[in-house]
Amino acid sequence: MKKIAELLSNFPVQVDVDQTMESLLENPSIRAFVVKHDLTHAQILASMNSFLTYLEEQSKCNDCTSLLECHLSHPGMTPQLFMQGQVVSLEYVPCKHNVGQKKSFKIDALYIPKKVFEADLSDMDMISQTRRDIYQFILQFLNKYKKGEVVKGLYLSGLYGTGKTYILACIANEVAKLDKEVIFAYYPDLVREMKSSIGVGGLEERISRLKTIPVLILDDIGGESPSAFIRDEVLGPILQHRVLDQLPTFFSSNIPMIGLIESMVVSTSVSEKAKAARIHSRIKDLATEIQMSEKPLRTT
Repeated sequence: MKKIAELLSNFPVQVDVDQTMESLLENPSIRAFVVKHDLTHAQILASMNSFLTYLEEQSKCNDCTSLLECHLSHPGMTPQLFMQGQVVSLEYVPCKHNVGQKKSFKIDALYIPKKVFEADLSDMDMISQTRRDIYQFILQFLNKYKKGEVVKGLYLSGLYGTGKTYILACIANEVAKLDKEVIFAYYPDLVREMKSSIGVGGLEERISRLKTIPVLILDDIGGESPSAFIRDEVLGPILQHRVLDQLPTFFSSNIPMIGLIESMVVSTSVSEKAKAARIHSRIKDLATEIQMSEKPLRTT
């Protein structure tokens, strides 16, 4: 195929314009676009500049391996042909490298390793019926959620090393692909931060955000030191708000859901157990529990 510069230099000559058209149609993307929209010779001629620009910009994208290597005038974007009336125009959309960046911007990972962004649902191990059930649950959740339907989250319980965090990371990334914001927090560290915020400001803002974020994921709940204040003034209001607004909430824990009652009491009083039981009830309203036992083949 001729270089763009050569094609443009000969553009004024009619015979070379026809040759340019033939060269353009050798490009699979352009040919498919022309066929899809049933473009006439006149329309192709009127849109020549858009096609030439697309071809030149696309060639740069084909050789690009990361955002750092982007040579386009719109870094992180890639050209796309579209019809504007009877003429072909160009628009720029996030490229395959930029889509990953955009996805990460949707996830507020609190005290979670950045490798959470590498988790992919397609890589989830299917070594047991339990994991296959979890996979099906996730697919059903995503299908209903993107339709705007009310749907419960998951409470994954099981011993350390069973892959709970990886599965939650897959969910976070899939939700981010739907252009929805997610907070993915390691709960024991989140509790420590909130305790340190008492009296110095910022606690109410954090609680408000946890209440209203479209999707909330709390990893290792029950692994924190018991605190009546956190249970009653922080976690309780967050969960209650999410129950009332029917916002998807996910959890993981080393202990079964019912065990949270004992893990969140700070004394043996009846009132303490009642307060802890209310947390259990709210979590039960928000999430379906699946207990895990087998360790995955994949390590995270």
